[in-house]
Amino acid sequence: MNEENEELEVCFTAETGELYSLDKKERILVREVLRIALTTPSGKKILEARFGKAGFEIALRLLGQMGVTMEKS
Repeated sequence: MNEENEELEVCFTAETGELYSLDKKERILVREVLRIALTTPSGKKILEARFGKAGFEIALRLLGQMGVTMEKS
């Protein structure tokens, strides 16, 4: 929980086993950042440079786990 005692809404584990918990504001931020990264040329370029083509699939899967459906482009 964060300082305002909001309930955690999303919990997920990383491939290395870490457990992440996001409150509502954090979840909104992550969704928007991922949407921008997946829908803008510069965002796609950064994702590919940093994570390779698999980065797109990872981002789409994470958004899907957060209830957001996006088309592959």
